[in-house]
Amino acid sequence: MIVSPQSSEKSSFGRVLLLFLLCIIASTLNAKGKDPPIKQLPHSAFQNYSVSEQSKDKSNTSAKKFSFAVVTASALNLRSGPGTNNSVLKVLLKGMHLLTLSSLNSKWVKVRIPHSIHGWVAQKHIRFYQPETLPSSNKKYITTAFRSLLEASILQYMNEVYVHKKLKRKDKLSIVVQDITTGSIVVAIRPRTSVKSASTIKVPILHAYMIQRFSGNITDSLSNKKMLEEMIRFSNNPSTNYIIELLGGTEKIQQLLNQTKIYKELSLIEKIPEDGRSYLNKISAADLNKIFVKIWNQRVIGPEYSQQKNRTASKEMLYLLGLPGQAWLKDRIKAGTCFSSNKLVKIWDKTGFVKGVNGNAGIVEIDTPHGRKAYSIVMFIEREDYQSITGDAAQWSESVSHHMRRISEMTYAFISNRYGSFNKCGLSRLIRSAKLALAPRPLQATL
Repeated sequence: MIVSPQSSEKSSFGRVLLLFLLCIIASTLNAKGKDPPIKQLPHSAFQNYSVSEQSKDKSNTSAKKFSFAVVTASALNLRSGPGTNNSVLKVLLKGMHLLTLSSLNSKWVKVRIPHSIHGWVAQKHIRFYQPETLPSSNKKYITTAFRSLLEASILQYMNEVYVHKKLKRKDKLSIVVQDITTGSIVVAIRPRTSVKSASTIKVPILHAYMIQRFSGNITDSLSNKKMLEEMIRFSNNPSTNYIIELLGGTEKIQQLLNQTKIYKELSLIEKIPEDGRSYLNKISAADLNKIFVKIWNQRVIGPEYSQQKNRTASKEMLYLLGLPGQAWLKDRIKAGTCFSSNKLVKIWDKTGFVKGVNGNAGIVEIDTPHGRKAYSIVMFIEREDYQSITGDAAQWSESVSHHMRRISEMTYAFISNRYGSFNKCGLSRLIRSAKLALAPRPLQATL
């Protein structure tokens, strides 16, 4: 059979048109059919995180102008010139980050440390590196909305925890992570969910004490200071109840804290029972995050008080939150993590546990080539129906703590990478989870 050129052209045109229509239909079905990483963790308020936004995660300092280095000796002299005959300007600790300013092929290297201090160090006691490149999403594919690469990775990690039955799906994560240097919130998963506060409620109680003290309504006596330290440092419940009574009771504290307009989900209903099983007091990750950031920024008691009073109150709260607690009382942010032995990592925090909820809120400060950087991290894993926890509640707590620490390591890796720090802790898990979270969804369309 002979086909005319005109008939052949019509046939070709028809095939092209058909292919075009099929592509449109497939694209539409794919957009409608994409699944979120974890259905039980709603994140409707999340913003899309594009490739261009991911590039902002890096420090503004260009790597082209500097080479990065980290101190490998336990203590390294920063000298005024290249040679041991020059004076020592500062002693640098192991793990401290440097920016190199001279040739890397000599025995001595000129470096810069924070506060624009320049000096020379022996090259054999430092390690040169380039910051890791984290995975990025492909604009060609439609992916689930998320605030940051870290948030996508945490969602992916929790999804695997549930799939492999390491936790039950009703053990729900609430978490907020904020880069305090930039002020940006990089993770917000169920941030406004009201959860059992356990001992984390002691931070708002401390906040109320500071407001009343600087208002002149109570005297900051030595006995009061002792009670505050026991309340925060050792999580002592009788001391907490003493402070609650001193402030006029739970209802008055609630009214006082409502006036600050910081807390939205805070509900202070009861004093801490003798057995410590407080189930009525509630708070959210967002509430705790906000108060920790205000403490760090020295604005804790509000604009109606002087800058000096705000600074004093904030410093005293930070001091209490930084004191070591009981040896058996381990936090879920640093203790038990792969960066726990890093002496350059500082933490100010408060833990909380009662059957059905495990929480930790705090500020973490790390060393970077661009100076000290801080971030807040507030985590709760709660099983609302706590009576469904069988066996020893401490076993449930330990299991939950394990996953909270892995999330903390991923957060540490993300913030370290954001500012160009040399770090391996948590990085492989972060990259693996990120790649899985950013993987394009396969086209699932039946034509």
